[in-house]
Amino acid sequence: MPGQQAYKQQMRVVASAGAVVALVLAAAFALMLGVDRQVRLSSMQRQASLQAQSTHQLLQQRLDSTRRAMTSVHNQMLQLQQVLGSNPLQPQMLEQMLEQTAERNPEMVDWSVVDDSGQLLAGSRGDPDFYDWAIPANLMGDSALYIGPLQARSDNSWQLPLALRIDAGRWLLARLRGSQMQALVADDLLGAGGVQLLLDRAGLVLADSRGPRLLGRELGYWTQPQADYPQALHGQQVFADEVVRIVAVMQTPQLPLTVVTARARDEALVGWWRYVAGALLIYLIYLIGVAYLLYAIRNAHLQQQRLAREIRAGSAELALANKIGRVSTWTANAQTLHWGHSAAQVFGLDRNSAPLSEVFERVHHLDVSMVRRSWQLAWAGEQPLDLMFRLVFPGGVIRWLSVRGERVADGSGYMTGAAVDVTERVQAQERAREAERQFRILFERNPVPFWLFDLDTLRFLEINQAAVERYGYSRDELLAMTVLDIRPPEDWAELRETISLIQRGVLRESRVRTHQRKDGSLLSVQEQTARLEFAGHDACLVLAVDVTERLAYERDLAYRASHHPETGLLTRRALADTLDMRDRPYAIAHVQLRGLQLVGDTLGQDIGEQVLRTVAARLGGLAGRYGLLAYQPGEDFILAIKGRYDLEHVLEHLAEVVSEPIRGPESFHQLQAHIGVDSCTDNRLPADTVMARAAQAAHAARADGVLIKYYDEAVAQRLTARLHMAARIHSAIEQGEFELYFQPICRASDTQPVMLEALLRWPQADGSSIMPGEFISLAEDTGQMIALGRWVIRAAARAQHALANAGWRDVSVAVNVSAVQFFNDDLVGEFSRACEDAGIPTQALQVELTESSLMRDPERGLQTMQRLHERGIKIALDDFGTGFSSMSYLQHLPLDALKIDRSFVADVETNPRNAAICRALLSLGHSLGLEVIAEGVETEGQRQWLQVHDCDQLQGYLLSRPMSLDDVLQWLATLTARG
Repeated sequence: MPGQQAYKQQMRVVASAGAVVALVLAAAFALMLGVDRQVRLSSMQRQASLQAQSTHQLLQQRLDSTRRAMTSVHNQMLQLQQVLGSNPLQPQMLEQMLEQTAERNPEMVDWSVVDDSGQLLAGSRGDPDFYDWAIPANLMGDSALYIGPLQARSDNSWQLPLALRIDAGRWLLARLRGSQMQALVADDLLGAGGVQLLLDRAGLVLADSRGPRLLGRELGYWTQPQADYPQALHGQQVFADEVVRIVAVMQTPQLPLTVVTARARDEALVGWWRYVAGALLIYLIYLIGVAYLLYAIRNAHLQQQRLAREIRAGSAELALANKIGRVSTWTANAQTLHWGHSAAQVFGLDRNSAPLSEVFERVHHLDVSMVRRSWQLAWAGEQPLDLMFRLVFPGGVIRWLSVRGERVADGSGYMTGAAVDVTERVQAQERAREAERQFRILFERNPVPFWLFDLDTLRFLEINQAAVERYGYSRDELLAMTVLDIRPPEDWAELRETISLIQRGVLRESRVRTHQRKDGSLLSVQEQTARLEFAGHDACLVLAVDVTERLAYERDLAYRASHHPETGLLTRRALADTLDMRDRPYAIAHVQLRGLQLVGDTLGQDIGEQVLRTVAARLGGLAGRYGLLAYQPGEDFILAIKGRYDLEHVLEHLAEVVSEPIRGPESFHQLQAHIGVDSCTDNRLPADTVMARAAQAAHAARADGVLIKYYDEAVAQRLTARLHMAARIHSAIEQGEFELYFQPICRASDTQPVMLEALLRWPQADGSSIMPGEFISLAEDTGQMIALGRWVIRAAARAQHALANAGWRDVSVAVNVSAVQFFNDDLVGEFSRACEDAGIPTQALQVELTESSLMRDPERGLQTMQRLHERGIKIALDDFGTGFSSMSYLQHLPLDALKIDRSFVADVETNPRNAAICRALLSLGHSLGLEVIAEGVETEGQRQWLQVHDCDQLQGYLLSRPMSLDDVLQWLATLTARG
């Protein structure tokens, strides 16, 4: 029978195919197992390489840390050498520095300073083999650190020597503990049987992860090219055991050390054997499956015979359905519509026919007229039935149907055709139309310019309205153009390169590019691009955001960050950055203009700014000829002079410019200039350092009272000394190191004390004292004079209280007040609070001022003096006659006494000129109703002359030298006893 023969043929085919597949499967498993074994070994090779690389990086970090530590010591030595100048570093200093370094770096031992032959200069010990290994081949990369060979110690430990050159003939030598290197290779991730070695350039083993097994052994074959290494080695010759390992070696030119990492091969193959067992199991299952398949075919053959009749019965309908392609068939006469069983299943109907009237009632109300008209035309034979409409099924479900058919022409009076459910297709088309509509809205109404262009022809394909408005072209004009037409010609090459990358699938990051409008104006835009298919074109979608204003704002911010807003000159930081980017050499002239800020503070901000702009314009003209100019807010300008100009000539021109008076709206202003100069010829020296040196020289010029001063080491040392002195003054004020001495002022008639002048002293630990002339001006410059003067006032008040308790209540104390304290502090309040705290009347203290300090601001000084006078505090004008005294203001000052300067009292009894001056000053003081005090009385002749000419009070060494308060009290007690 044909069926039986087909069955036998099928069994033979299945059995043959099963055998072939079994062979193929066996070959595939063998191949996969082989590949998997190789992959596992390769993976282990990569792991070993990564571990070697990781250890190499840790080693690099460890040596970098050691190098930084040695470099820090090296820099400290050089800085200390610079401070000492030509004096060499003493061994004791080096020993102390090395001991401190050893405490900070416990991983390093034997810190030493050696010469070129390794002989010890300072520290723990030298190295007789130093000359052999301190060679360029042992340098650590681009650094100056040399790495030596392994060195063993007597306690069976070992060390790695490291060296760093200090200067010609001297080296910094230290030794890294072997435990530090051993810790790097003690990796828990090596697995069972794993080994990691660290070798130097000659192949000497520096560390072994298993312990000291190979430590110190020379394995020179690891120094050969890496291509010669075998990937798997039997460990007997290399690692002193029988384990077969996968080896990775890490070497770099930057580090003269080699890391060897080896993993046990059997460790990688543990999972592979399980994979072999799994493959065998799968193969066995396959064979069982083939046998089962043959068994199932036999059963299927029996079932097939039972179902043959059912299959033949439905074969016609199935053939028609397959031919049309999943289509439900229908037939209709004049009154009824019939459909097949498949249609009932597709649409969920419980019957196979329905009256035409009922069918038309189910048609959607929007489609019913169209369906009726098409049906009538088709029934009349005028045209075939071909329409798509909506049909409402039971339950309100709406489905889209595509119906085709025509009337049978044999006169039987019925129509036939097919119906397809196209609901999903219609819904998909609707979604596509909605997406297109939304895209159109987004594209056309977007305020950001959009366009599409062809990547091959570069012609515009679509343009939105924002692009039309932004670029000034009409839509038709743009659609006739290419993207090159809106780009400057110099950007075309870059545009073509970008398009080429887009065609290759590479999209560049968002960039700012220059575009051109129709009127020729340029704008900066930030482009976002995407590649897509559009109307059959390989196209690119471009979004162009106008960032012209933002970039202009950023440029304005950058300008404001690098330029002073009032003068338009560079800032100090911007000048330094500019000089660092340009060629050397150059010179820096730091100009201090004292009085520039005072103009604005005194005459108003507008005049101050006008004077500032005038100065900037003058110096700017000079900078336009010779270099660059920066302004440092306050009173400083910085002129950078390029190297091709004669420095002396430029400085002469600069001196002329800053010395010329500045005309204001109604006045002239003469500014006091001080110029500091430093030159830069070293490309490694930062401009900020050169500018700082020039500023130091300017401060030195101001202190010396000269116009121009060049920077040198003496200037730096002197400024350093001043800074140290300023710090000492601050500490001395806090710790109460200052003392007051007192010099009596006596009546000329009977030499009885009437007043004590408080004199400031700064005693030192060695018994000496720093005199006021050495620190008063510095205290004024650094702003510490306020605190120091406040302490003097309070100490003087306490001293007067002690005098009152000793019975000398009428003896007042005079306090010298500096100009800084007089004009910058609540002087009246300080004197009042000091007298109140000490329990003495304000009349018990007297203020002494100099003419020069008072003339800084006569009007303000007069106000302060009047407030002091109202509180009852006496005021004396010190060093009278040495300043620019004028009766026009002297007669208005609320003074109580005048002090004749010692320069006029000297030789008054023998020098007619001094005698005439003293007589005039005595007559002037008495005519104003003031007490007159003569300073510097040192001889009996001077005392007698002053007494004869009616001088009121005397002060000087003839009467008494300055004394401490205890000595003053004893001296007064002696006077009391004599009386």
